[in-house]
Amino acid sequence: MNNISVIIITKNEANNIVDCIKSAQQISIDIIVADSSSEDETAQLVHLTGAKLLPVEWKGYGQTRNLAALTAANDWVLALDADERITPALAATINNLQLQNTKLLYGFKRINFFAKKEIHFGEWGTDKIYRLYNRNEASWNVLLVHEKIEGEKIVNKILAGELLHYTVKDLSHYNTKTILYAQLSATKYAAQGKKPLLIKRFASPVFSFIQNYIFRLGFLDGKEGLMIAYTYSQYIYLKYKFLKKLLKQKSYSTQHG
Repeated sequence: MNNISVIIITKNEANNIVDCIKSAQQISIDIIVADSSSEDETAQLVHLTGAKLLPVEWKGYGQTRNLAALTAANDWVLALDADERITPALAATINNLQLQNTKLLYGFKRINFFAKKEIHFGEWGTDKIYRLYNRNEASWNVLLVHEKIEGEKIVNKILAGELLHYTVKDLSHYNTKTILYAQLSATKYAAQGKKPLLIKRFASPVFSFIQNYIFRLGFLDGKEGLMIAYTYSQYIYLKYKFLKKLLKQKSYSTQHG
């Protein structure tokens, strides 16, 4: 086992946190759970597993992960979400790493599940994420959504093994997450000065559905493939709809402020 710390961010993750921590214990004895005022039994369960609980005020995904990384016992840090699990194959790969080149950012394939069904195609079928890094060379950016690890002259490297991602429980859960991420993306775009162009609002969702359901073979995942392709296209439509609304509100405030 290498000198690696694991950081996990949580908010009401009692249904997930124990299995997540157990999977993390395959590679680390230093596991930090940064919890943002959970109202369920997340905190109690963290204590029972022997992991460290770090109560935090929520200030975004990237900033919360950076705060957790600062408290880690090791410079090498692996970031997890509570609905993710390290497979034995990935754990074996990580445990055998030399970790001499601190400029490397390690990633791996992530296998996504819709409820209990493994998804092989479409938007979710080609998922690769980068999560293992040296905190002296890299850190998380502070974008509201789709945050990532950044650093000077960082080199990405994909490892053997997979991370399991139990991302949504059902369609209702997926729709709720979609609306939240669309709102966060709209806020991010507004701050970046992006505009809700007509082609983005109407053509992009259609193209997304065709790409994921047809060209990326999402139809082979059955009804779940259809739901994912459709809901992802809705996410694209909604983020530009919300962006248009935000910019309209900002313009009104400027004119009547």
